[in-house]
Amino acid sequence: MAARSPSSSIFKTDGPGATRALAAAFARSARGGECLVLTGPIGAGKTEFVKGLAAALGSKDSPVSASFNILRTYGTGRRLPRSAPRALRAAGGRLKVFHFDLFRLGPGELENTGFADYAGRSDGIMAVEWGGDIRDTAYGAERLELDFRLAGGDRREIRAAAAGAEHASLLARMEKVWRGRKKK
Repeated sequence: MAARSPSSSIFKTDGPGATRALAAAFARSARGGECLVLTGPIGAGKTEFVKGLAAALGSKDSPVSASFNILRTYGTGRRLPRSAPRALRAAGGRLKVFHFDLFRLGPGELENTGFADYAGRSDGIMAVEWGGDIRDTAYGAERLELDFRLAGGDRREIRAAAAGAEHASLLARMEKVWRGRKKK
């Protein structure tokens, strides 16, 4: 189920499989260059969402919580869109998932992570767990925030809010795919 306003939605899932399916709806809507900011308590489904995202894009690797690594990169089988720079398409041409976990970072430490090197890259999707602090930086101008909330048992409520026109359009596409999945 999804409730919607112009640049926000609420998605409800009933277990890990549904959370991965929501990530697959995002994957079908993504084009590369997106920034997902995943927030919520430990155990709320953030890493499960990243697993679903990577699987839906054709990754052979299953993401794990990146807490002890700030960044893990997962290759996928998804070709870059024609709109991607020609040099990127020629150099392998596959979309990547850049999985950041900023849980262990203190104030002001983001600059030392190499985060800026990944922001806006059209050859990948940034999935940033514990990334609430980036909304106040230049990197967070275009983003889709997904706030995972526990709703009893395995149920989750994921509040999505888009910042920027590109991510608002992405959210609208994602919601359409999610609604279509529920009708099948």
